[in-house]
Amino acid sequence: MDEAQIYKKLDRIKEIPTLPTIVFELNQHLQNPETSIAKVSETIEKDQAMALKILKLVNSAFYGFRSKVSDIKNAVVLLGFNAVRNAIVSVSIINTLPKTLLFQDFEMIDFWKHSLAVAVTSKNIAQKAGMESPDNCFVGGLLHDIGKVIMAQYFKDDFAKVWSRMQNEYLPFHEAEQQELPVDHTKIGAYLADRWALPNGLIDAIRWHHDFQPNNGNAGFMINIHLADILVNSYDEHPDCTLDMGAMHPEVVKFLMVQMENTSDWYANLAGEIEAAHAFFLADEF
Repeated sequence: MDEAQIYKKLDRIKEIPTLPTIVFELNQHLQNPETSIAKVSETIEKDQAMALKILKLVNSAFYGFRSKVSDIKNAVVLLGFNAVRNAIVSVSIINTLPKTLLFQDFEMIDFWKHSLAVAVTSKNIAQKAGMESPDNCFVGGLLHDIGKVIMAQYFKDDFAKVWSRMQNEYLPFHEAEQQELPVDHTKIGAYLADRWALPNGLIDAIRWHHDFQPNNGNAGFMINIHLADILVNSYDEHPDCTLDMGAMHPEVVKFLMVQMENTSDWYANLAGEIEAAHAFFLADEF
């Protein structure tokens, strides 16, 4: 199957999940600088299940607010419009994608644990560097590998070829893909993000998270997701490892040296926040 055929098949798949109407309504509100807190709260409250989820989130260990938040308006004030929108995107996507094993030992619970670890790491890199929205970076980290799920679900034969080469030759997934397929999970993930009308920076971060593009207008966002993925993959596999700087783009190394001293200790300190994200986002799903 060539690249054009893959995109044609993607266009024909009606079962690919769509985001709930509430996300598109909130996006419209965010584009209007005069949108009120009351209007955003009213939009969320129309979806009672989502409203309860947002209240549960704002009161969870993931945010760690000291006082209990009991209504959506206060949650919006505390979190901000963008954070609320991104939380709803995150919850919606985790809710709508499959929960069961998709291929051999490609377990969805492990997929989401990795994705949430990258999301939390991305958010914290953004907070430390002060260059990008931490909430946007959380969603970028959460969705960076979303194309793998679509591949495993709708392109099983192609996914099987990649999985076999990955295991037989001890390759990273994305390197095995490049040898087997004309379209990899980054392109499919970016296609899906575009179909969901997510921001361009998010689409680019998903598309280029394995191949940093320094001249892209969204390079700051991209370097964040790219580096977070490297950190999670490296330190989760070998907590005492030394990052391979030679394998990184020079701009990534520069960013790392300037912003991220004592990287292994810094990442180790995120363990509690990553566990809190797992507890909240996955507790009701798996």
